[in-house]
Amino acid sequence: MSTNNGNFIRPGKHGSQVVLDPDYLLCHALYMPDGQTVVRSNMTLGQAIEAIAFAHIKAKLPHLADKCNAAKIEFKDGKFVVCFADSIDNLVF
Repeated sequence: MSTNNGNFIRPGKHGSQVVLDPDYLLCHALYMPDGQTVVRSNMTLGQAIEAIAFAHIKAKLPHLADKCNAAKIEFKDGKFVVCFADSIDNLVF
């Protein structure tokens, strides 16, 4: 498990789970993996959270990136929880 400022990544058999604190999201610059800036006004909140969670995985545990083909976002206990999986069928944590 990788931890950063109350945020963490929990690897799983078919994917991973990223927990993000809303305060962290408010000050986070949004960049795509290829380095291009994402314009916030063109993204939904869910897309922005998923992009940040994916960037968090790519930065901290890049070997898990190939298991991020499907995503589910929940708000639980005051934090955003993003579950990634290699397929939609495995999107259960």
